[in-house]
Amino acid sequence: MYKVFSFSLLSIAVKFIVSFLLTKLFAIFLGPSGIAILGNLRSAMQIIVSSSTLGMQRGIIRFTSEFKEQQEAFHKLLGTSHIIYVLTSILIGVVLFFFSSHFATIILQNETYAWLFKALAFVVPLQGFHTLYFSVLQGLGNYRRVTWVELIMNVCNLTIVGFLTFRFGLSGALLATVCVPVFYFFSSASFLKVNVLSFKMMWSKWIAKNLLLYSLMTLFSGVAFPLLFILIRNHLSNNLGKDAVGYWEAMNQFSYFYFILLNSIMLMYVLPKITAHTSNSFYRSQVAEYFKKLMPLFAFFLFALFFLRKYAILVLFSPEFSSVESLFGWQLLGDFFRALTLILSLYFHARRMTIPYVLIDLLLFLSLYFFTLLFVDVYGLVGAVKAHFLSYFIYFVVTFFWLRKILFKSINK
Repeated sequence: MYKVFSFSLLSIAVKFIVSFLLTKLFAIFLGPSGIAILGNLRSAMQIIVSSSTLGMQRGIIRFTSEFKEQQEAFHKLLGTSHIIYVLTSILIGVVLFFFSSHFATIILQNETYAWLFKALAFVVPLQGFHTLYFSVLQGLGNYRRVTWVELIMNVCNLTIVGFLTFRFGLSGALLATVCVPVFYFFSSASFLKVNVLSFKMMWSKWIAKNLLLYSLMTLFSGVAFPLLFILIRNHLSNNLGKDAVGYWEAMNQFSYFYFILLNSIMLMYVLPKITAHTSNSFYRSQVAEYFKKLMPLFAFFLFALFFLRKYAILVLFSPEFSSVESLFGWQLLGDFFRALTLILSLYFHARRMTIPYVLIDLLLFLSLYFFTLLFVDVYGLVGAVKAHFLSYFIYFVVTFFWLRKILFKSINK
């Protein structure tokens, strides 16, 4: 467990540093409007990857772990996954290629970027197979190789995206974002080859059915929320201009950094524990520990960040982003309730409660979208972060209410 945690911490630290350097680079060379366009492309790629893989990563990890000592079952898992990924990737690639102009107009609000989506049509299969191979490596439990793949991915991201952004500005950043998954594929494929020398292309209806059962929760979140961010950016751009989108994107980047750590703690430490221990009393103890020990520290950090926000903007971005200072208060309040809900929503994953998870996430999706539209028209850009706060407050209250019997009932089930 110590080795796994130390490997993961190394990967998180490198990811944090790379993200910081690229964010600073984008702030200097792209400015607020360039960051806005890049944000929409990244969200579009998240939707494409989630759709091409059908959100089956967790199912693949689980069945790889279960079947790794059963050669025939393991080959069926790999074969079935490959067949599904080939079919979905070809379908999505064809749609991207032939409707590239439409996607460029809708997502990037500029038809001249159609070439990006044509290039992406050829990258989609490789991105899908990278996701498959990386999930298999995780399921095999070879954390050293998983960490090496993550390190190589981060180095590729920094060097390729950094160089092309420095050399060609926005066009270079967009091209690099589309093409860098190709290098991810070769990295994960080469490391997996050491573990899996060969496999037969076998189909299993039972495995396909069970993989799809795992996919619904991940697929919904993987498609719905990147789509939501595209809709919000386009609304902000149409009403307040592209620079306003860049300021909103910059504010979200602060949230991204500290949620890297929180999400890692949830996935590496808390989720495996509450999945393995099925008693509700154990889950309640984890929630109590999280609220009592971690949340006060997180609240203190947010408090300090608020008072040091002027300097934080200069460190992460540039003086050009000084307008972001007015967005911190409501954003940080919303992030606090988002962090409170993290451990609550894990219960749905641990017990595979798909319906309540999707319903509550759908509520979050709708509230973020409609409150943003309403508040931006009334309050301007600050309205977007007010909508963020109100939506995550409602998200916390509804999730807490849904799990009230689990959290307070004294009899175990």
